[in-house]
Parts: sequence; structure tokens; C-alpha cells
Amino acid sequence: TAHHWYAEHLMWLGRFDEALRESEIARELDPLSLIVSADRGAILYYSRQYDRAITQFRSVREMDPSFPRTALIERAYERNGQLSEALTDVRKLQLSYHGQPWALSELAHFYGKSGQRPQARHAIEKLLEMDQNQQLDPATLMWAYLGMGNTQQTFAYLEKAYAEHSNTLVSLK
Repeated sequence: TAHHWYAEHLMWLGRFDEALRESEIARELDPLSLIVSADRGAILYYSRQYDRAITQFRSVREMDPSFPRTALIERAYERNGQLSEALTDVRKLQLSYHGQPWALSELAHFYGKSGQRPQARHAIEKLLEMDQNQQLDPATLMWAYLGMGNTQQTFAYLEKAYAEHSNTLVSLK
């Protein structure tokens, strides 16, 4: 666990080579750990090694197809120019986590990115309704509006996320 968490800490500092070494030590100590493997995928993603990240996330999904920490694969697909794969994946995610704010946010984002604006707007409307009933992390709406290319709303929710100390902001680096 110490090597795993230290690897994540190094990742957030941008020290990716060291993070990967620590992650490998964690994997050697616990080769069947899904979280260690999934977080290795995150290190690869944040170090912009998208092909390797996708491969890593897929290997985790072979062990557990619904392991939540592998959802970052969608963003790796996006950065790799594979929007159709990202949207296909997020649709499957939506079936598993129907109605969850972050799943709707991902759906809105990738619908928007792929030019399916009516579907993206529909998902955003659902998020806004949810936000009326329960205060959502503003980052969920920020991400949804980012996919739509709505800069004004993206920055409005970014400011709100900052004001509310959303933990999602750590990953913006």
C-alpha cells in the first residue's frame, strides 16, 4: 500500500518515471491487486502514454469488467483520437452506473465531443435537475460543458469547483 500510494503521490507531482517504478514494486508485492493495476493505468494516462494506459486498463477489465477505476480509459481514448471508442465505453458505463452524476457527466462530455449535441444537452439537463435536488460536485458539470465546447459555463463551474475545494481539481495539471 505504501508503494502504491507513494506512486500516486509521485504521479501528482509529475514525477512519472519514479511513479512507475514505485507502482511496479507495489505490483510485485501484490500482483492480483486491481487497484494497483488500475492506478498504474492512471500514471500512464497522466504521463501522456495513452496507448499504454489503454492496454493497462483493458488488462484490469479482463480481471473485472466493471472495476470503476478503469473509467479513465475513456479519457485515454479521447486523447488518442478514438472518440467512438470513448463513447462506446461510456455508454456501457452508463448502463452499469445509471443515474450516477459522474457517469452522466462523462456521457454529456463524449456526446458533445462527438458532435451529438442533443444527447449531450439532455444529459446536462439531467445533471442540472440532480443539482437542484442534491448539490453535485461542480466538476461534474464543468466536465460536461467542456465536452460541449461551452467555455463560459465550463469556466463558471471551474470557479465554483475551486471555491468548493473540489478534489477533482488536482487532476487538472
